[in-house]
Amino acid sequence: EGREEAQRLLNLVGEGQRLLGSALVTLAELRCNLAASPPRPLQLARPLPHYGPPMLVQQATIPIQV
Repeated sequence: EGREEAQRLLNLVGEGQRLLGSALVTLAELRCNLAASPPRPLQLARPLPHYGPPMLVQQATIPIQV
């Protein structure tokens, strides 16, 4: 039982690291044009095809105040 629990924990840690890595890759692709007037949308520097159709990802904008 101890081995199974340790294996389960190891698998969960690995999955958490994979998800964190994916989030960091996505955040690294975000760009903000400070020359634009507020609210300034975040845009992707390049499409991320493995997260879905590129058009849907490129159209997503998040207004931020800088």
